[in-house]
Amino acid sequence: MSTIQPRSITCPYCTASFEGWLVLAGSSRGPKSTDLRNFDPGEDPLPKQINACPGCGWVGEVSDFEELAPAPNRAVGAKDGGAYFSQDDWDDANDPLLIDGPPRSASTISEQIAAHLTPRAADAVASPALRYELHAQVQRWRGEGPLREGDAWLRATWLHGDAEREDDARRCRTLALGSYLRGITERRWFKRREDLVVIAYLCGELNRRLGDSAEAGRWFEQATAWSSGLPHMQELVELAERQGREPRDVV
Repeated sequence: MSTIQPRSITCPYCTASFEGWLVLAGSSRGPKSTDLRNFDPGEDPLPKQINACPGCGWVGEVSDFEELAPAPNRAVGAKDGGAYFSQDDWDDANDPLLIDGPPRSASTISEQIAAHLTPRAADAVASPALRYELHAQVQRWRGEGPLREGDAWLRATWLHGDAEREDDARRCRTLALGSYLRGITERRWFKRREDLVVIAYLCGELNRRLGDSAEAGRWFEQATAWSSGLPHMQELVELAERQGREPRDVV
């Protein structure tokens, strides 16, 4: 069971002080969803794992405000700037076919915070799901890779689902899938083949929940194929095979 501890936090970017949470992960014996969400038998740690600064809107775990906080002048490449929640602007700015789209230019972490997080600071404090959406965006600025982005979008999906915001849940599920697929294409983000199996399985399950059963089946089969020689992944392989035959939402 996870441990949730109150924590006084000082933002490294705007020096605002606020009360947040430190979440210490523990093993969970509760049920699990087929998109791999563990349901903690105690208080759900997910809403409190990501903190939001009420001043500038910076989001992250406690370590992202302390030892792992990037320097304010850390560079953000032109292709990584912008924000998903200005979806049209972001799509236009990153569409190579759009000659007259918004100009792209290199920036810094502090400039991106001011442009995209600060206007949403109050909303982020109030909404755990939005905190994860912003956290996904921050992973892009920090260059942490599409797997980290996908994990944040997936957690935003779960929290939107808890609040019965199905349109938002579907939107974030689609973004999670896109991030994972990009990670598989680039491949360099995987340190272990086991992680590749897990992400392939999630691509299957996300496709299934988005209504594409044929694509889901293909990814379930791919997860099984990539698990060859990894007997400790057998439980996930069996889940993939079952989801292909008789899908359900809880393990």
